[in-house]
Amino acid sequence: MSTPASAPAQGTLLGSGKPSGTAGLNALMRAVDHRLPADRRLADDPYAKLVASRAPRYKYYVRSPLTARLALGAFDKVFGGFLAEILLRVRYLDAVLADAYAQGVRQLVLVGAGYDSTALRHRHLEGLKVIEVDHPATQGAKRKIFAAAGVQTPTVTYLPVDLESTSLAESLPGAGFDAEQPALFAWIGVSYYLRRPSFDRALADLASMCAPGSRVLWDYLDPSVVNGTSKYFSAKFAARIVAKRGEPYILGLTRRQAADAASFAGFRTVEALRVPDLIRRYGGRKPYVAASDFMGVALLEKT
Repeated sequence: MSTPASAPAQGTLLGSGKPSGTAGLNALMRAVDHRLPADRRLADDPYAKLVASRAPRYKYYVRSPLTARLALGAFDKVFGGFLAEILLRVRYLDAVLADAYAQGVRQLVLVGAGYDSTALRHRHLEGLKVIEVDHPATQGAKRKIFAAAGVQTPTVTYLPVDLESTSLAESLPGAGFDAEQPALFAWIGVSYYLRRPSFDRALADLASMCAPGSRVLWDYLDPSVVNGTSKYFSAKFAARIVAKRGEPYILGLTRRQAADAASFAGFRTVEALRVPDLIRRYGGRKPYVAASDFMGVALLEKT
């Protein structure tokens, strides 16, 4: 059975002690996407419904492929750009993980895992060890949901950590992480909720723990989204919504700032993609998501 690597710490990012609402919304969008015909899905996450089915509106969204498509279209009109990133970063992570595994990587660390189902979707990767790092409230909610559904995650070690107050370098060794072996870190949906000192510390921690050849997949928001000057209505609207929910966007980075931060920490940027790039690569012939360009995702390698 999966075991917690440490006792839950007191959190500051989710000061109310409640699970992340944005993580739940992300799972809902992935679950609705899975209701579409196979050739129209963007994320193709069959396990997201374990979380999403607890939301009252879920049953209305997934009554049919048509209602699912209408629900996703409505969401995309209000949150254009975000939906593409939420769904297609899953596809990108799957591709990056497959490549890393083929090169011998057997450690995957999901930092800010939320309701991620990577471990379940890749059970076929024999010998892959997964460590999920997240705020105690969200991680606790996820484990309860999985347990209630009878879903077992034997290859996963859960590590409850608040990155605003706890160092990854201090926590990961206790979870069985082997710093002598290469690893893939997925640090998705996290950076923009951190204060800059916490972000810099976390990136430095990742670099200090990575053996040569290790990779980090992470995403970031443009500063204009955080300071409210974005030209995209969806970006400004989303910033207001998450702030009202107690999960405000705190950190914005330009493409250059993101690359410089990675370089300063000791990483080489292998690839840097924006939302339009993700859509071109993984959106299929007729993608149903807007290509609003205010988010980026980057793949780093430890030099």
